[in-house]
Amino acid sequence: MAVRAVALALGGVSLAAIALSQEVPVPQRIQEMLNARDYSGAERAIAEELRRLPEWNTGHLLIAQIYARTGRYELAEQSASAAIRQRESLDGFMLLAVATMRLGRLNDSISWLEQAARRYPGYGEIYKILGLDYALGGVLRESEKAFAKAVALQPGDWESHYYQGRTLFELRRFREAREALRRAVHLNGASVKGWTALGQTQERLGQVEAAETSYRQALSACEDGRECAWPLLQLGFLYRTRNVPEQALALFRRAVKVRPDWARPHFHLGKELAETGDLRAARRELEEAVKLDESRSEYHYQLALVYRWLGEAEKASTQLARFRALADLKSHVEPVPEFAQP
Repeated sequence: MAVRAVALALGGVSLAAIALSQEVPVPQRIQEMLNARDYSGAERAIAEELRRLPEWNTGHLLIAQIYARTGRYELAEQSASAAIRQRESLDGFMLLAVATMRLGRLNDSISWLEQAARRYPGYGEIYKILGLDYALGGVLRESEKAFAKAVALQPGDWESHYYQGRTLFELRRFREAREALRRAVHLNGASVKGWTALGQTQERLGQVEAAETSYRQALSACEDGRECAWPLLQLGFLYRTRNVPEQALALFRRAVKVRPDWARPHFHLGKELAETGDLRAARRELEEAVKLDESRSEYHYQLALVYRWLGEAEKASTQLARFRALADLKSHVEPVPEFAQP
């Protein structure tokens, strides 16, 4: 009986599931838990089975997937390594590649993927994850080549087209990016991130009306869920450039409402509020942005300005000092494309 895959995710960007490709014996009660997505129950049952049968290779792979799904990447690596020591497999290599990528060990992840590619050259998911590794490392040209290989091997996989399009966008090859993203939304018309990325690309090409249509397609697909935050922001930026601040403000408020744990909507709402003169409300939003993501220099700079306008000189000086420190650090670090950030 083939084992159901456990989906993995990279910062909100879901990776295709790593399916266990072997026909393997799995106790029926464990299979039923996996089918029902009772992963905590399955984890306990698999661990119990592994204590009895420590050489059960599939058990190591299954529990590694559960660990990866729940963000316990050190344990995922340990379990996948145990499986690989017993028998090399595509599943083991892929789990090790994802676990080490999420642990920030990109060279190790690439090494596992290279081993997988030598043994299973026709498996497109290898090149999709390889593309993400290169993107995380800031090596965008190699990233795009990997995604292109993934597209060639699995042309029906919309996410490979999406990743390729996003990388082409970062490389400022906007016409090629637009075509890749059009293919992505053709294959998956319900993809919020596909429509939003297409809109961004259309904007860069001066196709503003087409961009607005794409953003609204994204909003139709997300139905006021968390995914709506990105297209709401992009549409807000569009209205800001059209000098319609009240529309931009309303969109930024909606973005904060649907995803309050994302720093960027708070930042742009705070910035817009400051421009309208509502400095106390702006301070609240900017303080929340800094609390959620302390690493963005522009958040500290904008908050410093608001503190200064409110007459809070000491707080303004603290934020300016943090801004300068982060800006100096940023000048020495290769930026990572946001679609690839964990």
